[in-house]
Amino acid sequence: MTAHDLVISGGTVIDPASGRHERSDIAIADGRIVAIEPSIPTTGAGAVLDASGQLVVPGLVDLHVHVYPGVADLSVEPDPTCLGRGSTTVVDAGSSGANTFPGFRRWVIEPARGRILAYLNISLAGQIDPFLGELHDLRFVDPERAAAVALAHPDVIVGFKVRLSEMLAGPNGLVGLDRALEAGRATGLPVMAHIGGTPFDIEEVLARLRPGDVVTHAYTGWQPGAIVTDAGRLVPGAHEARGRGVRFDVGHGAGSFTWPVAEAALADGFRPDTISSDLHRFNIATPVHDLATTLSKFLLLGVPLDEVIAMATTAPAAALGTAGGSLGTLAVGAEADVTVLRLEDGRFTLTDSRGTAREARQRLVPTGVVRAGRSLPIEPLVTVPPPGISPG
Repeated sequence: MTAHDLVISGGTVIDPASGRHERSDIAIADGRIVAIEPSIPTTGAGAVLDASGQLVVPGLVDLHVHVYPGVADLSVEPDPTCLGRGSTTVVDAGSSGANTFPGFRRWVIEPARGRILAYLNISLAGQIDPFLGELHDLRFVDPERAAAVALAHPDVIVGFKVRLSEMLAGPNGLVGLDRALEAGRATGLPVMAHIGGTPFDIEEVLARLRPGDVVTHAYTGWQPGAIVTDAGRLVPGAHEARGRGVRFDVGHGAGSFTWPVAEAALADGFRPDTISSDLHRFNIATPVHDLATTLSKFLLLGVPLDEVIAMATTAPAAALGTAGGSLGTLAVGAEADVTVLRLEDGRFTLTDSRGTAREARQRLVPTGVVRAGRSLPIEPLVTVPPPGISPG
């Protein structure tokens, strides 16, 4: 009988939940962390993951991805693109609605090795097509049915998603938001609101949101409906919303993160609560790649390493409420979800959603991932667009 199933040895453990930042080993048995000590013998261990010279952090939590391939057109396969790149927990942000969620659970969530949670789209169909908006026909926007499905799947559904851009909502953005909030009130769950490209004042959105609700695409720019004005200042409602408990999420995506907007927000003292990738097939080859690449951009922007790690571990776990459970921590007794990252020094090109490249001197690269105590391989970075995407 082995002493431990797995020992992660030689790494620098960063656990924002406990404030730990020190060289330590981690022992895992029966899918849980059983010890964190300066030195743990590896003799008799079932397996050893050598993390020498690397960072050992709680399993990364990506609060905004799209992983319902074959139904939601923009989605990617979850395990190779998320778990295989260091994200042990991901939250699908509205790819499925009340009518399409049962298939999402059966055919994607349950077979996946990685943990997948979901914000349920307030539209019954979810995000079937990236260009045909789900809120154009309000007959499909049914808060009662959305609430019923959420209540039937409390272990997976963590809130509701609504996209407010005019292209996706037509004239119905605020109505869609109100119906999502109605579902949220009926279930006690938060709403994630996709902003940017709205025909109405963003202040109208911010004023409606409740404590625990999430604004995603917080650093979107060069379009109406952003929280940063053309003058580079935060709209007053953003500070007011944060003050009453609304959370602000990055949601990088293909069109929702620009260097100037991020710098303006940071200069105004407005850091994101959570850093997420909004990973999908239109951005995986560039500019997003994976969550670690998105985290690297905030290192370039001057956010300290430990805070960047917290924004992808403890902070999203907190945003998930009771569903966050023991996510985002390396505490003894917690489920053993662990990500190993190498902080590389050199010259690296990082690109925002407008195609503007900047040179970074550091980047985070996933080198190991443990899900529920099992060490799994890291997959290659996707650099070629998946089928169906024109190079232009």
